[in-house]
Amino acid sequence: MTLTAKLLGDSSPYIYNLVYDIDVRLLFIECLNDPSDSEPSLRIVFPEITTYMEKNGSDALDDELMDDLVSMDWVGDNQVEIITCKKEIKLELTGKPFAEKIG
Repeated sequence: MTLTAKLLGDSSPYIYNLVYDIDVRLLFIECLNDPSDSEPSLRIVFPEITTYMEKNGSDALDDELMDDLVSMDWVGDNQVEIITCKKEIKLELTGKPFAEKIG
């Protein structure tokens, strides 16, 4: 089972919010059930990050358009690659990623 399937479950891949907090070494991605929703329904958390790299896509879509999760998966021991329509993120972490329902 891919990390995308495990963490996203039956939620949609529409990203409401994606935040990396360098002070607490945590990345979270909040997803909507539907693009017309005004509140997120799922939060995916990547805790205890030791390395964070982000690259914006050279052909990234218009910033006004909603971003989508394309894939999340382990690419090595304690390394995760997250690909969205607009960016690619590579993490190394000591914690285990998890998902939690919101509201």
